[in-house]
Amino acid sequence: GISGGNQQQQQQRTVLVTGGAGYIGSHTCLELLNSPHPYKVVVVDNLDNSSEESLKRVKELTGCDPKRLAFRNCDIRDKE
Repeated sequence: GISGGNQQQQQQRTVLVTGGAGYIGSHTCLELLNSPHPYKVVVVDNLDNSSEESLKRVKELTGCDPKRLAFRNCDIRDKE
C-alpha cells in the first residue's frame, strides 16, 4: 500500500542549534548529522566562546552533504 513509500521518502527536518560551534553544540550537531534521520542542521553562534573550526571538523567527521549543515555568525539576542 501507500504507507510503504513513506520510509523511502522521509521528510528532511531542520534543527536549529544555538551555540552550535561550541563544545556541547558541536557534539549535538555531530549526533544529529550521524542520526539515521535526514536532519538538516542550522547553527547560530556569535563565536564569543567558540570557533568555526569545530564545525569544519563536524563536516569532516560526518562526511555529510555540506548543504545539511548551515552556519550563521550572529547573536540570537540581536533584534535585527
